[in-house]
Amino acid sequence: MFRLQNPEYLWLLALIPVLLVLFLWYWNRRRAALERFADRALIDHLAPGVNRRLPWTKFALLLLSIPLLSFAMANPQWSAEREEIKRRGIDVVIGMDISNSMLAEDVQPSRMERSRYFANALVDELTGNNIGVELFTCTSLMQAPLTTDYAFVKSVIAAAGPYQISAQGTNLGDAIEQAERAFDEESANHRALILISDGEDHDGSAATAARKAHEEGLLIYTIGVGTDKSSLMRIDLPDGRQDVVRAAGGAAATTVANPATMEDIASAGGGQYFPLSGDSGALAAAIRARVDRIEKQEFESQSFSSYDSYFYYFLAPAVLLLLIEFSLGRKDRRVAEKFEI
Repeated sequence: MFRLQNPEYLWLLALIPVLLVLFLWYWNRRRAALERFADRALIDHLAPGVNRRLPWTKFALLLLSIPLLSFAMANPQWSAEREEIKRRGIDVVIGMDISNSMLAEDVQPSRMERSRYFANALVDELTGNNIGVELFTCTSLMQAPLTTDYAFVKSVIAAAGPYQISAQGTNLGDAIEQAERAFDEESANHRALILISDGEDHDGSAATAARKAHEEGLLIYTIGVGTDKSSLMRIDLPDGRQDVVRAAGGAAATTVANPATMEDIASAGGGQYFPLSGDSGALAAAIRARVDRIEKQEFESQSFSSYDSYFYYFLAPAVLLLLIEFSLGRKDRRVAEKFEI
């Protein structure tokens, strides 16, 4: 199959008629000026050896080089071979808790920051799979659909925060149900949900939802972030000041992580619970090792053609024509030397 890699350079061909018109205009003006200066016999005596056809020859060489340079820059290519690449993997949704409790600083710099850092490391480890991102509080939002655009996935993770969902509280059961809807029906037994949360659950239906999802082919791994120590939740106010999340009466609210809830979800979901307390990279690698055990499915096949370039077949004669044009003088020096005094 033939193609031009840079077809936009064919616009250079538009220069040919423009240059031709300019040259004819210049030549006519030059001839008229010479006729006003002296007759042809006198001009031949005053300028011996002048080759009147030489300017036309030089211009023709220049004009011929333009289409050759244009095609060389467009880089004509022929496909040498065609190969088909089949990708295998699973569908993975990363569920991130963005409720206000994730602003607690019982782990440094905060639960939210640690979650974001770990989720980024997880994306790097799970390259090759379809990855989506779900953000949740008491409601859920599928912020990144299943995709292999990992740069987009990371941008979603980097922006994750409580400001993205105004309704607060945590409903882990709803997060599991919403994530399950993000998977294709064909991906049953080839899917995983990785929940990152402090375990505060205001609904209590998470284990039931996890058990039901697992029966339909979903494995759920949970990542617990936070400690069992009471902690304040610091927020940035619009005026630049800092405050803490406050309860209905105005007193400062506190939060305590609940790893037991996360363990129950993982157990009901057929997966495993991991505390986010050490090296995020090592934990992400451990999760990948579990995910790799899941039977992979074949994703869409992609065909690629490799092309050979043939620009040099046009570039070489173009350079040769320009060198000839540059080397041609304006007059026959051998004839001119006979009239030198």
